[in-house]
Amino acid sequence: MSTAFTTPSGHHAPAQTATAETAPAPSSAPGTALQETNRGPAGSPRGTARRYTGRIRGIDVARGLAILGMIWAHVRPAPDEWGTIAHFLSEIPSGRSSALFALLAGISLAILTGRNVHYTGDQRRHAQLRIAGRAVALLGFAAFLNVFSSMIAVILGFYAAWFLFALPLVGWSARKLAVAAGVVALLGPQVMIAFNYLLTTAELYDVGGPNGFLIDVVSMGTYPGLAYMAYVLGGMAIGRTDLTSSLVRGRLFVGGLVLAVLGYGTAALATHTFAKPLAQDVDLLPEFSPIAPQAWDFFAADPHIHTTTEVLGNLGVGFVVLAVCLWLSSLARHVLYPIAAVGSMSLTAYVGHAFGLHFKQDWLFAESIVPFLVVAGLVVAFCTIWALLPFRRGPLEWVMYRFSQWFALPDAVRPAAPAAEPATGPLVTSPAAPIDPADGTGGRAS
Repeated sequence: MSTAFTTPSGHHAPAQTATAETAPAPSSAPGTALQETNRGPAGSPRGTARRYTGRIRGIDVARGLAILGMIWAHVRPAPDEWGTIAHFLSEIPSGRSSALFALLAGISLAILTGRNVHYTGDQRRHAQLRIAGRAVALLGFAAFLNVFSSMIAVILGFYAAWFLFALPLVGWSARKLAVAAGVVALLGPQVMIAFNYLLTTAELYDVGGPNGFLIDVVSMGTYPGLAYMAYVLGGMAIGRTDLTSSLVRGRLFVGGLVLAVLGYGTAALATHTFAKPLAQDVDLLPEFSPIAPQAWDFFAADPHIHTTTEVLGNLGVGFVVLAVCLWLSSLARHVLYPIAAVGSMSLTAYVGHAFGLHFKQDWLFAESIVPFLVVAGLVVAFCTIWALLPFRRGPLEWVMYRFSQWFALPDAVRPAAPAAEPATGPLVTSPAAPIDPADGTGGRAS
């Protein structure tokens, strides 16, 4: 299964230079500007909104961390003893890195469709066509990886499905998207369990059959939409706010802490009190199954179990990580440059590492940290060197960008292109560009 590009790879649009209309506001983050836009029904003005522009490098840092977390999940060594501090630390990226990736995919969708002031009319339609084109391209990359990387749960195909699921919602406000994310987080896992039980008992699910892919991306795959769309919608809600605002970043951090405590705290409390059976009876019971879970499984928050508590906890961790990365945006120009470079071409990094592991499948069952250091080191080195070259995008990001432009070509109206600044590498060009990964089904998940 492929993992994907919340853009796990970033598309880079040219960055705007400050003009009379786009002069940086006092509260803007370095490298960003504010642009006035008129909003109103049927295109009529209804007050003036200000759209921030410029690349937010903190998003690249967060995306880079998500990619490195997924690499760790794929090649991490098995701990000598379970339940130890080493085991706990080893498990932190599992499930949370792919959730962060999905959250960033939602932010990418918001950026593609107008940032904090969503596009309307022809601009929105063209953006939707480009997103659909990216989804088609991601499906192609996912199919390629699924041929070679059978031992990895490729996220790219799922990523493509999330893009398509979100297309009708790109005109929603931050408030509506946040409410939708909450509804999916609370109800999606329960609906998924009931749906999976119905499909299985009625023998309607056929692995590899015509309905197999659709059912996988909705409920039965490694990254099911009924759980992961909470992350995507949450990311879209965040992307509809002004990410250059210190107030927004502070609220994101505090809200993340609350969600993490609520999700993981509820899971810890519930699974260690009334929900679990007596210790002497555990061996008599079956293992967890998403088809027919035990009562306490509804409260667990283990990686990839897709319960409400896990989704809320993962959302909280994602919010906190993103807020910290946004605060550290200035470091992406030097100290965190290598990680930001990985995030700026996450699609290339993801596809490259997954394809490379096809030739070293024994590393998926590593007994030491060496395979991770080698894979992560090669990915970081390649992305850093490429980012220093005079290219606007990573290799596969360029392919994705060109395909999405071609896909949307019949649409005559495009969003006005901002004034370009000289390109000196993916990290220096373009507003916070979106990424493009996808997902698959089977193998080791991240």
